[in-house]
Amino acid sequence: MTQIKEFLRRGLFTVIVLCSAAACSNNDENEDTNYTLDSIQWAMLNDDKVEETVINIMPEIYENASSSTISVTIDPAMDYEQLSQFYYDDSKFFQPLNQTPNEVNVLTGELVFNDFRYVSEGPVVPFTLEEYAYPPDNHIEETLTIPPYHTLYYNATVIKREVTATYRAYFIGNNSNERIEITGKWKGTFYRNDKSLIRLEKME
Repeated sequence: MTQIKEFLRRGLFTVIVLCSAAACSNNDENEDTNYTLDSIQWAMLNDDKVEETVINIMPEIYENASSSTISVTIDPAMDYEQLSQFYYDDSKFFQPLNQTPNEVNVLTGELVFNDFRYVSEGPVVPFTLEEYAYPPDNHIEETLTIPPYHTLYYNATVIKREVTATYRAYFIGNNSNERIEITGKWKGTFYRNDKSLIRLEKME
């Protein structure tokens, strides 16, 4: 009788171990190692802000000492790089720039709202924790003509806009297929041409 009880006890222990191993195996199979970005929303909360600074660029001088009219193209904002960077504590939801991360639309600070909304316009930037630099997309080139034997003096200002906003991103786990939500901060810097002053003087 004792041997039978011992056999049953060992058999039950074996079944428990096997069941535990199977459960662990199933958990491992459902554990997410990669995530797919599903969508992203934006809001300007109380701790978010938009700040603008006026930058006076260095005066530019163009001389035309020839007998023909010449043209010059000026675009001060293109001397600057716009910046974008997402912030979050866990990097597993993000890809580095060298792995071609997802691209999303970001806020420019022109529209301010305190509820989360989808944004389908504005600059498109990589969804990454790394700082991303790119040329201004809201700029206007000026093409100016300089008569023979004249000097053109060009002064201008550029607007620098710094934006801090809150994003809410949704991901799908590659194994569990579960929808996961994260909320973090984003900072962006934008440049655009502001005012210009042009003066022509005849060369002596």
